[in-house]
Amino acid sequence: MIVLDVDGVLTDGAIIYLNGDGEIKSFNVQDGFGITLAQHTGLKFAVLTGRISDTVARRVKELEFDYYESGHFHKKNALLGIIADAGLEKHEVLYMGDDILDLVCKPYVGLFIAPNNALPRVKAAADWVTEKTGGSGAVREMINALLNAQDKLKSSEDYFIGANE
Repeated sequence: MIVLDVDGVLTDGAIIYLNGDGEIKSFNVQDGFGITLAQHTGLKFAVLTGRISDTVARRVKELEFDYYESGHFHKKNALLGIIADAGLEKHEVLYMGDDILDLVCKPYVGLFIAPNNALPRVKAAADWVTEKTGGSGAVREMINALLNAQDKLKSSEDYFIGANE
């Protein structure tokens, strides 16, 4: 399972407030299709975020995430709940985060990844730091590397371009 923070990972971290209660967030479409590629191989996905956002809820629904936990400033218990509900072990979970609040998740996952825009302390603690930044392809870079290491990237891509027909 891949567990993702939102602001600074799936987005560039910017939040634009509209008059009233609305907000604007920008998501990278290549990250989104990377998630679809990985789901095709059987990987599960979760979002674990400190903020509550209708915009994020919409993106999570569009991409058919398996789990969505929002409003968790302290993420440990929510992460452990996701892992338990999915019936997974620590070594079966990858977490990607960019800020200090994400570091609490590191001891409970097998692989902790940071996008290049992560804070220095987070990057120093990460098992791997992507070349790309959050909201600019970091999630896709991580997914491509993971699927390539599992020898599943090409077959998943081929499925979507109809090469297996």
